[in-house]
Amino acid sequence: LHRRRAKFALQANISKMPRDDTEGNCAGITRMKQRLAGLETEGGRLKGLHMQTRPEDLFVVTTPKAGTTWTQQIVHQLRCLAANHKGAEDFEEISCVVPFVEMAHDCGIDLTQEQIASPRVFKTHFWYDHCPKGARYIWIIRDPLDVAVSFHRFFEGWFFEPGEVDLEEFMQQFILARGIPKNEMQNASYWDHLLSWWPHQQDENVLLVFFEDLKEDLKSSVQRIANFMGIDASNEALIDEAVRRSSFHYMSARLTQFDEHILKEKRNPHCGLALDAGTHNPKVRAGTSGAGSQQIPRNIQTEMHQRWKQVEEVTGFSTYENMRLAVGLTASLGGRDDKHD
Repeated sequence: LHRRRAKFALQANISKMPRDDTEGNCAGITRMKQRLAGLETEGGRLKGLHMQTRPEDLFVVTTPKAGTTWTQQIVHQLRCLAANHKGAEDFEEISCVVPFVEMAHDCGIDLTQEQIASPRVFKTHFWYDHCPKGARYIWIIRDPLDVAVSFHRFFEGWFFEPGEVDLEEFMQQFILARGIPKNEMQNASYWDHLLSWWPHQQDENVLLVFFEDLKEDLKSSVQRIANFMGIDASNEALIDEAVRRSSFHYMSARLTQFDEHILKEKRNPHCGLALDAGTHNPKVRAGTSGAGSQQIPRNIQTEMHQRWKQVEEVTGFSTYENMRLAVGLTASLGGRDDKHD
């Protein structure tokens, strides 16, 4: 998979991202972080950080592996269907129509350009402090155990070879090792990302969506998102078609539209990877909820629960599921969505 790494590494002449600390890491994690250091350039990331927003712009905000691609597709289809745009399904890859803010410049995508339909929509993994302000935000969160398992699977076959980094090493030395960003070049941990957005979950321009709700009742979730976007959620034909185009059946039949192959082809050489590294690792999966608790070793789950305590101190929720149920109940009683009618 990485045979041509040395050759491609010589081509990497763009300023690299500062890499995560590798002290005390196993060899596989160290190599993974070295490769990751070439994924973004400082100049490209800063262009995203300081992009000019419009009040009607919409950002899909997540930690990695929390339903980002799925929500990009939902929002893109809703805006195109509402505008009767006939080209909603004709894109090479989802990032061409819903750009990834942090990576757009490095992939040759202009964040200032008009998009196929209104509103402009963007994807980002920024925590609140770094996210461009002055727009609207759909914030999606997912059970941290499931996020971790999905993240490991996503990197396996791309930034490390199968078997090179086991799940426990990945959790301890990458997921759990992250904290509050020390500078604009670093990403927040799952827990710090959540806590940065939490004070804004009741803001008029923020909609909180749980990944598990998308799984359990896609239509109701699409209606909530449509309502937030100012699209008629009572239009059954429009909603049903958006649901169809956002279904696992539909998206899994069009894997190359959701596989980030443009990013990988543009940035793999700068990571010391073969051009096709990671291109055979699909992002569209069934996304079973609860898989994390079955696959993650018990000692790591204990550490994850300990990290959740920092969330509990702020939110009062002792578990992710308690948070989801409580917030969902509030929304169902009209305590949240009425603000977007």
